[in-house]
Amino acid sequence: MEHNIFLTYCHEIVGIAMKWLVQQHFPLSAIGEAQNFQTALNDLPKKHYDLVVLDAEIGDSTLVLGTVKHIKSISPKTRILIFSELDEAVYGPKYLAFGTNGFLAKKADIGSIIFAIQTVLSGDVFFGNQRDILSGSSDEVPKNDPLSMLSTRETQIVERLVQGVSLTEIGRKMNLKETTVSTYKKRIFEKAGVRTLSDLIAIWKIYR
Repeated sequence: MEHNIFLTYCHEIVGIAMKWLVQQHFPLSAIGEAQNFQTALNDLPKKHYDLVVLDAEIGDSTLVLGTVKHIKSISPKTRILIFSELDEAVYGPKYLAFGTNGFLAKKADIGSIIFAIQTVLSGDVFFGNQRDILSGSSDEVPKNDPLSMLSTRETQIVERLVQGVSLTEIGRKMNLKETTVSTYKKRIFEKAGVRTLSDLIAIWKIYR
């Protein structure tokens, strides 16, 4: 069957390999490609794409989620498969909760990559290195809120962090030492399963 497939990738060798795989297994499909978000945002509106394989490493989480939102706004029926080196168990459900149609780990074998593309193109949701299929929309994916584990004070600190308030200013407003706020921040990152502030902001946008 003929499909319009758009590939994004952070490294040229990854793009070459993905394009080759798609050409071999979906020979009738038309392929678009981009190595950065700006090119993707410029080219995506030019054609209706059935599937966008979105490499999560060509930008931080905020940019990735912003791109997902943009794609959905200009083409609601386009399916989005996240392709990432991030921990699948931690980040997979978060991306699916944001409205993507699958999460594929970069360490997946060739069979799993092809199966993931086939699954998403067929209208199902792909998730898991065990080739789990979640029939229907990604709304069926359990949305375990990692922020629900935060204490009231931790939540208050997160609210300020995502607003861009510095640790010093947070400490002043909450009558805490800056070192104490820093300790809270580290604990918040651990509970939310994130590594950077941009990841925390992305998770906040998903669940709040």
